[in-house]
Amino acid sequence: MRVLLVLALLGPACAGSPALGTGTQAADNAAVARAFAEHRSPLEVTAQGHVERVLSDETSNTGTHQRFIVKMDGLTQTLLITNNVSIGTRVPVGVGDAVVVHGEYIWSDQGGLIHFTHHDPDGAHPSGWIERNGVRYQ
Repeated sequence: MRVLLVLALLGPACAGSPALGTGTQAADNAAVARAFAEHRSPLEVTAQGHVERVLSDETSNTGTHQRFIVKMDGLTQTLLITNNVSIGTRVPVGVGDAVVVHGEYIWSDQGGLIHFTHHDPDGAHPSGWIERNGVRYQ
């Protein structure tokens, strides 16, 4: 009887997360929504959603950035994703694609942005990534 009670209590705690990507970093859209509401940044986050719009690349002194808008699952909030393709890999995204994005969140009044979605060649910053169709791009 006690074994069944322990198993019943531990079962949910040991269960895996829903399919949020292949990595160990689970998406936490609620944490991103809190960061937006509290005007917090910079903050390492993982968000899950669908590509709402693909924008043109932008080039600056830090390199060429692939840009797209993601609407987070379960929320109305959108995020601008800026993926530095001068350092990392371009992600083949299109409107409607499901993605999981890990990187540094920067607050803005439009929902915020996530950048640093690539590896850090200097090793000074946590590496970010973008997953699409089970493939992780860094």
